[in-house]
Amino acid sequence: MTEKVWAVTLSDGLKVTQIELFDNESDADNFAHEMASSGKGHYQVLETNLNMRDEKIAGEPRWTELTTFNAQCIECLVQDIIHEQEKPFDEAACAKFLEEHKVELQKEADDVIHELLKKRLHDYVNNERIILG
Repeated sequence: MTEKVWAVTLSDGLKVTQIELFDNESDADNFAHEMASSGKGHYQVLETNLNMRDEKIAGEPRWTELTTFNAQCIECLVQDIIHEQEKPFDEAACAKFLEEHKVELQKEADDVIHELLKKRLHDYVNNERIILG
């Protein structure tokens, strides 16, 4: 899945004089309306893809953006495990494991999500063909 961004451009005649990027369409629309009401030029919102060099070099598109394994995520995972366990366990060891293996876990999670989405889309397309004849 390609990440979308919204560019708000300020035009003075035929020349674009300012561009502001937003990761949320509503924020971009609101900004454009607020600035247009000031009467200082023509504001327009354009939707575009965010291209990142590292991802293009890797050559594999990202299908979905997963939670990154940061300290907050690791803490939440450990808390979830605590509530599911019937017996005590070493929270520090669990957190350490997640921290040490976060890169490979993130890659595996990306692969699992990618395969899940392919399967669901495949099932959806095949079911649609059966239903529609």
